[in-house]
Amino acid sequence: MPLTEREVARSAASGLEGVHVLLVEDSWQVADALKLLLEKTGMVVSGPVATTKEAQDLVAENTPKLAIVDVNLKGEMAYALMDWLHARGIRVLVISGYADLPRSLGQFADILHKPFTATALLTTLRRINQRH
Repeated sequence: MPLTEREVARSAASGLEGVHVLLVEDSWQVADALKLLLEKTGMVVSGPVATTKEAQDLVAENTPKLAIVDVNLKGEMAYALMDWLHARGIRVLVISGYADLPRSLGQFADILHKPFTATALLTTLRRINQRH
């Protein structure tokens, strides 16, 4: 997910800089790449974490504005975590490799299907951040 200097500048200008985001992803390769990308845009990243418990512990320490949550966390479906975050006013971006997802996920800020590009992620985050 390489990011150009122009994309970094556009991210900062669009209001992503300083936005606190929780990253919940169980694949360390994907989590690491996402964290680097988000930090490069100036976002403040909590995590990555790979379980519901770890995510809830991080939220208790410092409530994020947004959360990026993978649907499948080591075989556990993260729907309850997404509901828990949403109930606390944290906007949830769902990421998933599954083609078919429950319609109930429509209540969340947005859904990105894996694989996605850095540009798609940043565009989605900008849109979510500008809504509120």
